Amino acid sequence: MRRIFTKDITKDITKNLPWTRRIDVFLVVLALIGIGFHMAAEATRILKPQPHMLEKTQAATCAVRCFEAIRQARMGTPAALDAESDPASTGLVGQEFTQTTTDRGVLEAKLTSINPNFAALFVQYFYDIGLKAGDPVAISFTGSFPALNICMLAAAEELNLKPICITSVGASMWGANDPKFTWLDMETYLSRQRLLKTTSVAASLGGSNDRGRTLSPMGRGLLSEAIKRNGAELLYERTLEEAVQQRISIFNRDAGERGIRAYVNIGGGVASIGNSQNGRLIQPGLNRVLKPYNWAQRGALHYYAKDRIPIIHILNIDALAGMHGFPVAPGVVPAVGEGTIYHKESYDLKIVIPLLLVYMILCFRVLRARQRAVKSAREVSTPAPVAAIADQPAGERRGG
Repeated sequence: MRRIFTKDITKDITKNLPWTRRIDVFLVVLALIGIGFHMAAEATRILKPQPHMLEKTQAATCAVRCFEAIRQARMGTPAALDAESDPASTGLVGQEFTQTTTDRGVLEAKLTSINPNFAALFVQYFYDIGLKAGDPVAISFTGSFPALNICMLAAAEELNLKPICITSVGASMWGANDPKFTWLDMETYLSRQRLLKTTSVAASLGGSNDRGRTLSPMGRGLLSEAIKRNGAELLYERTLEEAVQQRISIFNRDAGERGIRAYVNIGGGVASIGNSQNGRLIQPGLNRVLKPYNWAQRGALHYYAKDRIPIIHILNIDALAGMHGFPVAPGVVPAVGEGTIYHKESYDLKIVIPLLLVYMILCFRVLRARQRAVKSAREVSTPAPVAAIADQPAGERRGG
């Protein structure tokens, strides 16, 4: 190796070749060395465990138990029998239209959301924020993504946080839109099964203006019955602004002196995010600061963001899944431990960096040798000036 840096070894190998052919030899040798170094670097690649593996795994395992409990409870219902819309028969995918369907939905996003590893992702978010046991977290649910609601509660309870939940009960297509088994019913069922401890303290109808405006009177009545039978406080304010203020009052009241330490939004509840357009403007995942926009309508999320409270916004599910190596619309429920939230590929930099430096030096030496060769070739091929020949003695010009 020392010889490489102290002596132009290529000169010995190629001294009998013209410089153009020497360069070809140099480049071939350089390419072979590069391939060898690349293979050596790839051999050091390993899957490196990420922090908080125990908490992430336990939260995801809790979510799996909840999924299975819901599946058992939903067996025999029309939603569970639809193998085309719910190929894994989870019972967490509703029907396309029911009396309580509030908005359009995307089936692929619903299928993507049924992944227990989202619970691990939420654990990571809470650690990134720096939350500690007992910290109050304001959570706004809708019925659109019941699997993500379960994952969020599993993560919050795994870290012994204090989740304060308010639900907009209505659901978009293929969400928890069975009037007899809404998200509030799932919460209550999981609590009675001792799988989760938290249930919503208050609930609204959801949908347009947070009052179920696009629903039929029968649909609004069914949602009101669901809120009543699950023991949640009914929120039914005259305007959306009043609905937002009512939510904020409940969150702050239940948080006590410690105050809200993080705000979570799952779904597109207008009392939470203001309107559906806002949901697309806010980056999915953890937002420490919201980007400045001229928000046409503000929700509870904006109130806390203004006070520099970290925001976790869960929408645009496929993009969120892609960011963390989760499958999109899988046919089966993914196993616990899948995704970059648990492991990330890593190289041994103690080997890779020296290899890279050596290769850069070799490249530099080849390029320098080529430059010298080009310069020498130009000097040899340049004819002597005519004036210089004329100045020679006559005898020399005649060869005498």
